[in-house]
Amino acid sequence: MEALPDSGMLLAVLEHTPALVFVSEFVSGRIVYVNPAGVGVLGLGDAVHAYARTTAELFTDVGLVQAREVESALAERGEWNGLTEFRHFVTGEPIPMLISTFVLQDTPTGPSLIASIAQDRRSAGEEEQRLRNALGESAYRAREQQAIADLSQLAVGGDLEELLAAAAGAAAALMGVHCSSIARVADDGELAVLAYRGPAPSPTTFAPGTGSQPGYAAASGSVTVCADRISETRFSTVGMSGRGLHSGVCVPIGSETVWGVLTAHSRRPREYTDRDLTFLRSVTAVLSAAIRRIEAEAALVHLSLHDPLTGLPNRELARRQIDEALDASRRGGTRVALLLVDLDDFKVVNDSLGHAGGDDALIVLAGHLRSAVRPGDTVARLGGDEFVVVCENVAGPAEAVAIAARITGGLADLNRTGPLQWPISGSVGVALSDAECTREELVRRADSAMYRAKAAGAGGHAFYDGTF
Repeated sequence: MEALPDSGMLLAVLEHTPALVFVSEFVSGRIVYVNPAGVGVLGLGDAVHAYARTTAELFTDVGLVQAREVESALAERGEWNGLTEFRHFVTGEPIPMLISTFVLQDTPTGPSLIASIAQDRRSAGEEEQRLRNALGESAYRAREQQAIADLSQLAVGGDLEELLAAAAGAAAALMGVHCSSIARVADDGELAVLAYRGPAPSPTTFAPGTGSQPGYAAASGSVTVCADRISETRFSTVGMSGRGLHSGVCVPIGSETVWGVLTAHSRRPREYTDRDLTFLRSVTAVLSAAIRRIEAEAALVHLSLHDPLTGLPNRELARRQIDEALDASRRGGTRVALLLVDLDDFKVVNDSLGHAGGDDALIVLAGHLRSAVRPGDTVARLGGDEFVVVCENVAGPAEAVAIAARITGGLADLNRTGPLQWPISGSVGVALSDAECTREELVRRADSAMYRAKAAGAGGHAFYDGTF
């Protein structure tokens, strides 16, 4: 038989054949070609949608059970033939297929590209259908249990971003929906999307309350199912309509208070089964436990690095901030200013007002320091009545001294108009880093400048210029 004149003729055959034909990468499973018949049979909408998928997403749980057998056959013999099961991406309907899969491109390390030709077998007998259904239920339960186990393992030691991405992916894959997302409830009720699985573009927020289905689920604290947005009256479906979605289910995340919402949406009207809801509740239970763990760990870390009275970073965190600022200044050729702030005659304040009054004075000073420095500057309490301000990207001595002047001048204003029961003042020592400056040296310079300021009189500031 004569060879075909060019590859265009072969492509024309593939484009017009009624059989499903697709080509995929063996290792990643990424689909690189699917013919129009395949797009239509699987309900993919278009080939571009297919290229965002992997072969694992084409199969139902029954089909995935055979994956290892197929992979072994391809690696050993270069082909596999048999019955399998695909799923329809819109309806979720299982599609029995007679498939022939073979290696299209090989490498010294194994298969690179594989091709598959499949015939729709939905006309199979009732007995075969019952068997498939039984196998499907069993395979789904196994895959569902594995997904929950994988998420539970991540929940024990993984970070939140990784866990949320895995949960959204599991919901989309197991339920056969168009897209899935996880959004966190903000103080104003709006939900910020933190994880998304589905075609681009990803939503960034959901409206609060009745403004969206996720907002309604968060506000009501209950699982919210919408089988068809056309007949929905509880919340606005404008967002769903704009994204071409017709149905969805939203499950709140959190036990006592709603932390966020797990969503799953489809492009067509769909009834979500008890099995669907049970699976999503299992996922949110894992997420709730993980979030409690992560937030508890974050709270412990925060307590270990912050002053309990003022809420400012403590001495340990201040050291880290100074080291990081100096490292950044060396890389960027900038300078760091360090300001040491010490209340004048704090013992007198304590003796006059008692320790509670002294604590109040320290709290007022902490708030004043935050407001007096630049955005991005770090204010920390070293202990007692001593505070430090770390200022990155300082142009020179004049800018550093100007910050110190705002601190001392603002304290004078507080004494006139503020809530203080006793007048307070603070002395500020200012030091500026150079290319070789260490944290210890910068602190020593600022400390020397602070004592010079105290020697000149209460409520002043001094800049370290190397002369003392």
